[in-house]
Amino acid sequence: MLSLSKTLAMRSVAGVKYFHAAAIQHATTTLTMPALSPTMTEGTITAWKKKEGDVVAAGDVLLEIETDKAGMDVEAVEDGVLAKILHPDGSKVAVNDIIALLAEEGDDLSKVEVPKSAAAPKAEAAPAKEEKKEAAAPKQETQHTPQTASTSSSNLLSPAVAHLLLQNHITDVTKVPATGPKGRVLKGDVLAFLGKIKARPAPEPTIPQPKTLSPAAPAKGAAAPAPAPGAAFTDAPTSNMRKVIASRLSESKTTIPHSYVTRDIVIDNMMKLRRALADEFEVKVSVNDFIIKAASLALRDVPESNVQFASGDNTKQLKNIDISVAVATPTGLITPIIKGADGRGIQSVSLAMRELADKAKKNKLKPEEYQGGSFSVSNLGMFGVSNFTAIINLPQSSILAVGGARTVLKPSAVEETDFVADSEIFDYLGGQSKKISSSSSPQKKTSNDDLDLIDFLGGNKPLKKKSTSSSESALGDEVLRRLRPTLEQSQVVSVTLSIDERVVDTEVAGRFLGRLSYYVENPETMIL
Repeated sequence: MLSLSKTLAMRSVAGVKYFHAAAIQHATTTLTMPALSPTMTEGTITAWKKKEGDVVAAGDVLLEIETDKAGMDVEAVEDGVLAKILHPDGSKVAVNDIIALLAEEGDDLSKVEVPKSAAAPKAEAAPAKEEKKEAAAPKQETQHTPQTASTSSSNLLSPAVAHLLLQNHITDVTKVPATGPKGRVLKGDVLAFLGKIKARPAPEPTIPQPKTLSPAAPAKGAAAPAPAPGAAFTDAPTSNMRKVIASRLSESKTTIPHSYVTRDIVIDNMMKLRRALADEFEVKVSVNDFIIKAASLALRDVPESNVQFASGDNTKQLKNIDISVAVATPTGLITPIIKGADGRGIQSVSLAMRELADKAKKNKLKPEEYQGGSFSVSNLGMFGVSNFTAIINLPQSSILAVGGARTVLKPSAVEETDFVADSEIFDYLGGQSKKISSSSSPQKKTSNDDLDLIDFLGGNKPLKKKSTSSSESALGDEVLRRLRPTLEQSQVVSVTLSIDERVVDTEVAGRFLGRLSYYVENPETMIL
């Protein structure tokens, strides 16, 4: 929270402190716009929670400030009275500028004087009418252009001109009519001034014309033309947070060579464990919590991915594993940090994520809760997004984009039996199996078997069994099982890792995703 600079002069008599009768401006406390993040240059006053004259106690919220990354409350650290508000709601104030004055109870608030440093911005703001008057004076200035130019041309005299002036004791060069470019005094001008040659006519001043002129300028006060159909729009002010997001993401996209590596991960086992934790232990853990934990362990296993590109072409090998998680707020995305995620249990990760997300949506995050981080996770699966790519959050080198779960079908694994060999299957399909051949008419049966097999493979009719013997029946069932395996359903998530190619290679990204996939597909390893 904000510390207020106390400037009250005090005396002590018999151990009792009191304020002396100094000028009232020396008995006030100044409240300035705090710098709540390293990149903050100005803040917007969202709303004052106290009015002028209100009594303030230590810990009371004085106002809400929108910084470049979040909204924060500013609390009073001492008791007093809010004497003067210098900037109302909605004002944008530079860092360290005075925004209010506080006094002690009993002070005469009517005599509180605003410091000159705080009143300066108001004096700088000039009315629009005065600006128009200044802009309406180009004709008067152009009439004195030669004289003004000649005054400044004294510093642009050639050696010959300077020698002539010195030789003839001409100390005021402005008396010499200048005919050179930009009002410069030439040698001929000095000679003409001395009467030795005929003076050249002075060039006529030129008035710069605009590049494009409208054919008919509307009169002052005339209504602007109506916009074309379909071109209607409304201008909305851009918040400080949105400005910083635009600036930092543009910087990241234009200065970092992004590469993207994608992998599908089966989450069946993770979903089973998630349901078991909820049913048996009443522990609710989200898919994103598992992903955060798995990413932290993958960073631990592949330390080459836990790096940052530093100034001077250096690489920082980070020791801590702090995961930044993208959270949507009404004013934009913010990335609160789960610090030491690799050392936390899955339930601890879940509780920390809920607390940070709730504070982010209420604009209650402290700077240390969203500044820093070594790796980012952005999940859009809850919005039905199957996959996407994310922009790296400077100064980090990687960000993981997580899509939603989708169901895929895949053939179930076919287990071989001990009593049927592959050679018997091939002989059976080729019509050469002795178990189904006959000595009476082998040629005919082989032809019929081939036709039946072709119809079976084409899906026209089931495979016929030619004998009632147990061995032939088992062989036919085995052929049917291997030719028509069952399909299994699996839930799959697509993850895309954006990397900074300056410090993270695609080979490192592949190993990272391999370890991430291992932990997600074997979730019991994350809770041991």
